Amino acid sequence: MRKLALWVPAMLALLSVQAGAQDRAPLRLVQSIPLTSVKGRMDHLGVDIKGQRLFAAALENNTLEVIDLKTGRRVFSIPGQSKPQGVFFSSDFNRLFVANGGDGTCKVYDGDTFKLIENLAIGNDADHVSYDPVTKYLYVAYGDAKSGGLSIIDVPSLKHIADIKTDARPGGIKIEKSGPRIFLRFTGTGNLAVVNREKREVIAKWPVTEAKASNSLALDESHHRLFDGTNNPPLLLVFDTESGKNIAQLEGVAGIDDAWYDAERSRIYTSGGGESATSKPPGFVYVYQQKDADHYELTAKVPTRPNSQTSIWVPELNRYYVSSSSNDTQDATILVFEPQP
Repeated sequence: MRKLALWVPAMLALLSVQAGAQDRAPLRLVQSIPLTSVKGRMDHLGVDIKGQRLFAAALENNTLEVIDLKTGRRVFSIPGQSKPQGVFFSSDFNRLFVANGGDGTCKVYDGDTFKLIENLAIGNDADHVSYDPVTKYLYVAYGDAKSGGLSIIDVPSLKHIADIKTDARPGGIKIEKSGPRIFLRFTGTGNLAVVNREKREVIAKWPVTEAKASNSLALDESHHRLFDGTNNPPLLLVFDTESGKNIAQLEGVAGIDDAWYDAERSRIYTSGGGESATSKPPGFVYVYQQKDADHYELTAKVPTRPNSQTSIWVPELNRYYVSSSSNDTQDATILVFEPQP
């Protein structure tokens, strides 16, 4: 009895410490939204901020899942995809764009009925997308490790108007607001690249010697910093966007597929989880604190689930969404995190 009397307070104290640590974490899990019957790997996410809807590309299920964020429920599944990857919703035109890697298209849907209204030919393995709200152009990456490009889609007219040729398939694709540049990573190479979107050409290449594989970038335009989340090895590299100089290097999350900059809190969020046919590597969101433009600290490794590589930070909703693939015991799920002070 005496041992029990000593053990119970000790266990309660340990649980209290663990709960306190969770409360102090920079991200708090506030909701899990199951995507029942969605099989295989999930890919990128898009968001309708005004309508509070999330769009999740189910790459191996060949569907696009529509989630009502007000109710926390999936409300629709759009079939007919061919390895869907990048997703963008235009609130101005109520159109949903889905880059499909299998057939190399960008499929465009009505934002209310989800009926297909256009099927644009893009190129091999259409993947990442990024939108310029000034010109109303959507950039869609395509290609492989030997050649690639950025297709330019005029969103109002739904026309594929031009292509910017690149050395390999672009990844990351971060568009600056204060100038004409696009920052991207070349798949399978050790180069970052800078595109002038007015000239529609690559204007600079920055060799990356620390890692050869990456497709996840985040941009802090106010401090002229570009964050490169690499895979081989997993690192977070910080670059000066004016000079291309490597400013800092930190430990990175394995299996990364998305990186985001939280300007209000001066944080970087990177999501990863790895993929393996024989094991289930754990998933994490790595959170980095920006102390100033040149100094950074890895402050937390927030656990998610295996195969939780993709994510989206939505500052307007103050939420960070992580897409978790299904496995032998769990359905595919959207994990919803709220940033903490």
